[in-house]
Amino acid sequence: MIKPNDISLINAKYKCIICKKEYTKKTSIDKHRLLCDFKSRSKAELIIEEEDSRDKPTFDQLVKIVQEMAIKQAKSDEKIAEMQQYIARKKQKLDVITHLNQNVNASIGFLEWITSTIQVSAAHFVHLMENTVFQTFQLILEQNLTNVDPKFVYPIKCFKDKANIFYICEKGDENESIWRPAETTEMTQLLKKIQIQLLAELSKWKQTNKQNIADSDRLSDQFNKAVIKLMNISFAADGIVNVNRIKAGLYNSLRTTIE
Repeated sequence: MIKPNDISLINAKYKCIICKKEYTKKTSIDKHRLLCDFKSRSKAELIIEEEDSRDKPTFDQLVKIVQEMAIKQAKSDEKIAEMQQYIARKKQKLDVITHLNQNVNASIGFLEWITSTIQVSAAHFVHLMENTVFQTFQLILEQNLTNVDPKFVYPIKCFKDKANIFYICEKGDENESIWRPAETTEMTQLLKKIQIQLLAELSKWKQTNKQNIADSDRLSDQFNKAVIKLMNISFAADGIVNVNRIKAGLYNSLRTTIE
């Protein structure tokens, strides 16, 4: 038995707003609208849609695009990381200089220390006769960086977290200490000064012990070998390895922590 509500449902119509066709089921008109909408499009719209469809990348093209983007992003990340490391190193260097300028007032400038206070004695030449030139330079540097006066502050510093970097200072117009990283040429100047003074002590020792050298083949041999050791070491451009080796030894004995 058909109820009045059922009759109303059967008579219900779904009309297409484009072609005015009527359907009883909503699913039917939904299917119809897809086709009707496509048919009703203008020729220009279909051409544009076709052009857009042709421009869409294939799956392989999409994969290639993603790969290229990933490579560019990786390179960008690498450059950012390098820049951050550079900034961090720069900041650390500035922090050390700031610390030294604010807290460490050297008793003398680096150049004055080299030219007027470095001391080499005959005992150092005797040490050279029985040891290597590197051990002798190390001994001289350590002794010249040890002062009985606790108030004396040397114009050269290095720190544990700044490997093989030396900081030196010169005095300003008002006798303030102006610190900066040492150049290789400045460290070379220090070593050449020691070499010259050792040569002077060599001559003095030879004159004092002239007769002993003549009477002892062993002493004569030691003396000659010491002269060769001292004359053969170079601190010029071709001797940068020698400079670095002595610097490394000095760094290990002189390094401190930043307080």
